[in-house]
Amino acid sequence: MKKRYIILGIVVVVIIGILAFYLTGRKGKTEKTGELFVTKRGNVTYFTEQTGIIKTQVGAKVNVGTRATGTLIYLPYQVGDSTKKSELIARIDDREIQANIRNTEALIEEQKRDLEAKEAQYNYSKLNYEREVRLLEKEFTTKDSVDIAKREMGVTFAQMELGKAKVKEAVEKLKALEVSLSYTKIYAPISGYVSAVTTQEGETVVSGLSAAILITIIDPSKLEMWIYVDETDIGRTKPGMKVEHWVDTYRDKRFYGKIHTIYPQPEIKDNIVYYLAIVKIDPKDTALLRPEMTTHVRIIVEEKTDVLIVPNGAVRFEEGKNMVYVRGKEKQERREVALGIRDDSFTEIVSGLAEGERIVITAVKKASPTVSPGPKK
Repeated sequence: MKKRYIILGIVVVVIIGILAFYLTGRKGKTEKTGELFVTKRGNVTYFTEQTGIIKTQVGAKVNVGTRATGTLIYLPYQVGDSTKKSELIARIDDREIQANIRNTEALIEEQKRDLEAKEAQYNYSKLNYEREVRLLEKEFTTKDSVDIAKREMGVTFAQMELGKAKVKEAVEKLKALEVSLSYTKIYAPISGYVSAVTTQEGETVVSGLSAAILITIIDPSKLEMWIYVDETDIGRTKPGMKVEHWVDTYRDKRFYGKIHTIYPQPEIKDNIVYYLAIVKIDPKDTALLRPEMTTHVRIIVEEKTDVLIVPNGAVRFEEGKNMVYVRGKEKQERREVALGIRDDSFTEIVSGLAEGERIVITAVKKASPTVSPGPKK
């Protein structure tokens, strides 16, 4: 029995020692250690991060074609070459149209001379009819002679009108040929660079119901960015909001703009719903950006200036509350705070702290949320 009591006493002592060690460790953990930060006033920017793509604006990409049919005899451009507006960029063989124009011009001259003769015949028949009418009034001629003169005047008038119609038809045909001739010379509708060449010199161009495409020109100064805004963020996204973005090839370069419009029609990718927010690219930035580049976007939802701020690492989410550890003169205090907005560096403190207080930025040893999800409004 005595031996049993001794063993039982040893077990009790061991248990008490373990509990004492555990409680001492827990007590030690309440005293947080880390870098000190003095609360101060500053600026905080709350943003959402999205992904975007650089696109050409409507009208910035033009497929240049021709309605003429024939052999392409001039097209000196390759992909990447620059063009200027109104510059001659292509020409179709126009010899057949030129020949038709010369034939039509000759036909017009011939029909004009024929018309002049018919006009002279009409004028003579008109004078003859008027003379016969006057003679009939004096009974120096017969009614039959007057009727014959009148009929001749009508015939010559009809011939003259037919001649005028033929001249007019030939003139309209000449105009149509001149329009067709204009199709054989293609001028650049915009300034930019050539992004595609679909026809080469020496090939025959056949124009049907639609114009045959020769080259494609892109105006690099007219770009826009399509931001794919997640459905969870679209409620906070409005036209006019500031946007900061960058691309992988210029990671240290920041570009800025504003949301111009938001399309109501959703885009579904990988079973995720997105909405397109459109940002017009500043022309001075188009020298660096290219169509189809992927962009990393920050949409500025809210900005606050001269508010009380602390580093994000100073705020802990413990037991369902946002807490900070305040270092006093003699002891350290755990204090609940109300948060405002936050960015990637600082968090706004709405209440719970005063300017100038020292707080501890604790080191995180295990995975746990630094602050409660989302800003409190």
